[in-house]
Amino acid sequence: MLYFKKYFVCLLFIIATIDTVEAQADNYGKWFVYFGNQKISNKWIWQSDFQFRINQIANQKSQLLLRSGIGYNLTESNHNILLGVAYGVTNLLDGDVPRPASIEKRIYQQYLYKQKSNNFFITHRVRMEERFFADDVGFRSRYFLSLQKPLNGKLLNRRSIYASCFNEVFIDIRNQKFDRNRFYTGIGYGVSDDIRLETGYLIQAQKNSTRGQFQLIVYNNLSF
Repeated sequence: MLYFKKYFVCLLFIIATIDTVEAQADNYGKWFVYFGNQKISNKWIWQSDFQFRINQIANQKSQLLLRSGIGYNLTESNHNILLGVAYGVTNLLDGDVPRPASIEKRIYQQYLYKQKSNNFFITHRVRMEERFFADDVGFRSRYFLSLQKPLNGKLLNRRSIYASCFNEVFIDIRNQKFDRNRFYTGIGYGVSDDIRLETGYLIQAQKNSTRGQFQLIVYNNLSF
């Protein structure tokens, strides 16, 4: 436990230092994220995530994204297929003047596969999205690959300290072009066997811009 306290204090110091430097720029943000994965039965699960994003980028102040879906495991606790919906609100700016918020509604389908190799926990996810705006419709595909490695044991459970990273690429299907790529690296701690806290830094690259986001994430895997 003493090891974790020292590690966590050092981590907070690093984040605060980097955040102070980044505050001088105008192309960064802070994302607060909750991921829920609740087991309903041996086959059915409920997944949800809620994200509040504070952005320091041109014409955008903040964004709220709510997402929820019901999934079915094709095998025991793996090979999950899911159908979900999402709702997003983006607060816009014209200089310093607020503009009407942009509303987005989504329907999405996904396939998720988990595996373990040595001490690495690996997750693959493919997601298709149908995006509905006030005056437009979009279609997007996403491929997500994540790695998590315990640093003080072999499992992701209570008191685990672990390294985490992922990469996710987005493709605009309607216009047949690259949309964006997100790369993240961070560190996490197992509060219990079912709840983890994680913080890290994400770099989002689009065709004409790249920006960074600090992330604070809560994972909740408690069953009903």
